[in-house]
Amino acid sequence: MSALSYERFAEQYDRGSATNPFNTLLERPALLDLLGPCRGLRVLEAGCAGGRLTRRLVDEGARVVALDASPTMVELARERAGAGAEVLVHDLAEPLGFQPAGSVDVVVSSLTMHYLADWQPVLAEFRRVLAPGGRLLISTHHPLADFCSARGDYHAVEEITEEWGSYGPPPLVVTYYRRPLGLITEDARRAGLVLRRLHEPRPGEEHRAAFGAKFTRTATRPPFLLLEFVPAPDCEEPS
Repeated sequence: MSALSYERFAEQYDRGSATNPFNTLLERPALLDLLGPCRGLRVLEAGCAGGRLTRRLVDEGARVVALDASPTMVELARERAGAGAEVLVHDLAEPLGFQPAGSVDVVVSSLTMHYLADWQPVLAEFRRVLAPGGRLLISTHHPLADFCSARGDYHAVEEITEEWGSYGPPPLVVTYYRRPLGLITEDARRAGLVLRRLHEPRPGEEHRAAFGAKFTRTATRPPFLLLEFVPAPDCEEPS
């Protein structure tokens, strides 16, 4: 499954992501905190969904090119971001041929990469378009959280299908890939990237009511993993 599968329920997901605490109180604030000030930065947003993060980046003064595989998501993002962002239909499984090498300061990918079976080619493209001193920020499903709900081999890439009731009704039936942390970092190394920071966000006590019955599990078993990569030093060539 690719992110294109979200076309089936794009509007439902967009509505749900406006209020779902996993998006509004956990992942999105953590990603923005990792990003920091972005005024004047050239940002490539890889997997923009309905543009809620896109709008925030524009408001913060970034120059944004946003991508999503779902045409409906792209239309929603264009409406939400206005003239402040260029929003394109693009499947990340394909090369970023429209984006010149060294043309962006930051690549941001919010909760998108786990829909791709193979990360290494995508990471190599991200590395190619990053300017010197650039950064890649990724939020994704935490591999250990996904492994707790699966029965396979932790060291393998595993396809998982789940029902997400918090975006319904009806529940969304979503398929994605769980991969081990070691493979994530190795794919990054092979793409010419090195890990600078790893963050596992957890909700604070002030969010207990918003998460309800899911608070304790979310506070003790992180659902998301945030990663910051930078280009490897010149002496470390991608292999």
